[in-house]
Amino acid sequence: MAKHKIDYVILESCNGQLELHRGRGGYAWKGQKGKKLEWILPIKVQNNADEILKIIYNLPEWNSVGKGRECSYDSKELRSVIWQKIFPLISISDLPQVNEKGGLSDLERMNKTRTKRKYNDNDDMISIESDECYTFYDDVETIVKHFGTEYWKNKVVYMNCDDAGQSAFWIYFYNNFKKLKLKQIISTRFDGSKLDFSGSLLDNIWNEYDGFIVRYNGENIVRRIPPFGIKSNFHGSYSDKECMEIAKNEADIIITNPPFSKFEHYFKCMLSTGKDVICIGNGGAVQYQWTKELWQNKGISVLTCEFHWFLTPTYKKKRAFAYVFTNVLQTHKTDKIKPLSEIPKQFYDEKGMLVVDNFVPSDYYKPFAISVSPIKNGIFNSGYKLLQCSYRPVVNNKYKFKRTIIIKELNAKGKPNIEYDNVKFEEAKIKKVIQGNLFA
Repeated sequence: MAKHKIDYVILESCNGQLELHRGRGGYAWKGQKGKKLEWILPIKVQNNADEILKIIYNLPEWNSVGKGRECSYDSKELRSVIWQKIFPLISISDLPQVNEKGGLSDLERMNKTRTKRKYNDNDDMISIESDECYTFYDDVETIVKHFGTEYWKNKVVYMNCDDAGQSAFWIYFYNNFKKLKLKQIISTRFDGSKLDFSGSLLDNIWNEYDGFIVRYNGENIVRRIPPFGIKSNFHGSYSDKECMEIAKNEADIIITNPPFSKFEHYFKCMLSTGKDVICIGNGGAVQYQWTKELWQNKGISVLTCEFHWFLTPTYKKKRAFAYVFTNVLQTHKTDKIKPLSEIPKQFYDEKGMLVVDNFVPSDYYKPFAISVSPIKNGIFNSGYKLLQCSYRPVVNNKYKFKRTIIIKELNAKGKPNIEYDNVKFEEAKIKKVIQGNLFA
């Protein structure tokens, strides 16, 4: 496969017209006088951006105006098809990054997302709900490939937090419908998201109706309920009656990027449908207490992939650490197991708890604390079991970021460590464990 090049495309608007053109100067372009600069995007091409522009100029939605090919009469349908062609080509590495004040650490950023639910895109002075940013197209492709093409064959894929024609999930499954041999794809739009990549954060046309449903069966017709311009009472939230009915009675696979701040509610709602659930969630959700029973009963797994960037409505990349969570059993095992003496960066905290991160010890039989990395890599399929989802090591009287407490399933005598199945790690019990009082 030939190595791609990076070129830029620029969308500007003025008096009911759009101008889409190649931007040789990239982000140095300041816009034409009298025109609104909607976006500048770096895209992956073989030679230059004219390759994709020629395709867009020949679409039926492109109604040329003026002498050249670069201008067309504006329409929501046109903006949508432009986005569907451009989005899969965006180069994540060449996008500008949201300028977050103070240089937030991953832990601070995660907590801010979870509690404040907003961040400021300081360059544009726009406050945006941080848990409503969009997944990149390449990331959806990574998820789909993980399950293999046979998994998707003849399936109804339901995206219940996605706008048809806008989200990476919809665009990917629409573009690869025949390749994956899908039966149908369904999207439901939530009317309260106020996110629209057609050119405006608060496009008034969205307020003419509430949520809507879009279905596609591989033919040229995409059915929308209700039709454009018709008001309905459909709200579009994933937990609405209409959406839950689709999830329970029509879908085979439910896949999306739900709001991070509602991840627990979303995942539990979807588990109640009995269908395969695949969704992107906050990386820290591995260590939430509500997931403990799911881990123990193998009702939840994470894929080996992880994502760090999401697209904001101001066309920048925002950092947010995320995993892909699913109820589809993952059987992969970790190879990150070494004798304790060979594990780098290990330490004991002030409670006497062993703390390791990327590697786990093969010859340690007491409870120890790990980061999320071994969980993603299959530690629960490799002879270790969960004891406690959330544990904060203390070093020099300061709490470190959360770890998970696990234990080797066989003790030093080769017997099951059954004594730990229901251990609650309160302070007194931790001390007993450290002293070895609970070991067989």
